[in-house]
Amino acid sequence: MKKSYLQRERNGSSKILVIIAIVIFGCATFFLGSKSGMVYEQFTGMTGGEDALQAGNSEESQDRARQIVEEVRKLIVIQDDIDPTVATIIDIDTLKARNPFYEKAGNGDYLIVTPDRAILYSKKQNVILDVVPVQIQQADATQ
Repeated sequence: MKKSYLQRERNGSSKILVIIAIVIFGCATFFLGSKSGMVYEQFTGMTGGEDALQAGNSEESQDRARQIVEEVRKLIVIQDDIDPTVATIIDIDTLKARNPFYEKAGNGDYLIVTPDRAILYSKKQNVILDVVPVQIQQADATQ
């Protein structure tokens, strides 16, 4: 009888550990996704380029973004646990007027934003055009 009780207790503990692991994974996924979005918003706010960049949320856009990130990972190290935000440059003149970071870029190039840097990538030339550090500023809770 004791052995049966212990086996049931172990099975219950295993189930609890699995549930805890799933909750932790879900929280981590949410945190990284929201942090990536925050970085993109802050970066476009700094450059004044939201209307000059195009980032889509459709499944097709997300697949394209994953493909671009994989191409960029062949040229520069981007951690596997990071899901960068990818935007297509559609109005380079506006971006160049507001920020010298975009001087080497053209329409159709990509901006890849990670929590610690922004990367300009030209798919046509298959080169990284520029990289700048990005710092995430915590939003003020009183606003």
